[in-house]
Amino acid sequence: MTEINWENLIETELVQIAEKLKRDKNCFIIAHNYQKMEVQQIADFVGDSLQMAKVAAQTDADMILVCGIKIMAETAKILNPGKKVLMAHPTADCQLANMQTPADLLKLKTEYPDAEVVCYVNSPATLKAESTITCTSSNAVDLVNKLPANKPIIFVPDRNIGTWVQHQTGRELIMFDSFCYVHDQISLAEVKKIRLKYPEHKLLVHPECRLDVCLEADLVCSTSQMIDFTKANDKVIIGTEYGLYEQMKYHFPKKDIVALSPRMICEDMKKTTLMGAVKALANDLNEVIVDDLIMQKSNYSLNRMLEIV
Repeated sequence: MTEINWENLIETELVQIAEKLKRDKNCFIIAHNYQKMEVQQIADFVGDSLQMAKVAAQTDADMILVCGIKIMAETAKILNPGKKVLMAHPTADCQLANMQTPADLLKLKTEYPDAEVVCYVNSPATLKAESTITCTSSNAVDLVNKLPANKPIIFVPDRNIGTWVQHQTGRELIMFDSFCYVHDQISLAEVKKIRLKYPEHKLLVHPECRLDVCLEADLVCSTSQMIDFTKANDKVIIGTEYGLYEQMKYHFPKKDIVALSPRMICEDMKKTTLMGAVKALANDLNEVIVDDLIMQKSNYSLNRMLEIV
């Protein structure tokens, strides 16, 4: 492809360039539901963490461009060690993912040597490498229900998902005090207020919210499950990162969809722009490199999840 003059390119031109680059480089673009709509339009697949992991494992493309955060790009690389994996933005990270270190987990594992270590997929590869199985928001409850009843369970790193899983399964989980600031900030008072304002709407919340908020909801679910629910229901309150609300308003313009809070913004998810994603693809920028041993150990925990659920 000839050298691109990036100045003054409009959105439609960037989309056309992206489509040509995808064909020329045999690149598959995956984007998370929280990404800006301008970014989602160039993706071959848009979904939640579990869906992104599954399609990343199945693609036969030579290259993968991940429009999301670092941990999602790492997952794509772990599942495709022989492929080139790029991040659309070099510093899109996750506050939750960095609240616990492998050393913290290793210390806990010495206290509970027989424990199953369930690691939420929104965690760094170094943490997955010290885990026995990975989970996502959509499968955490089912997965924990399938683990041996006689084994203790360490759940890292999100305390809110862990607390929800504990409530749903009756299994006692050993957890760290880590959380997603986007979801943890929502209070029960806020939820009750919007319930009064929209009494006919169904409230959907992500399990990264606090337990009292989850218990007030009509459905606690992942982003993809929120989309599926909204396809069949006309009045919905979306209790997760604001990007999903924007996506659903775009795809379902005739439905009465309300955001639980406009404050639910993930700054790192919003770092990715259409221009940045296309530049990364054009110039092979932000390649994801994972240590071979970390990749091998993380691959075990990820694939065990995919086999069980």
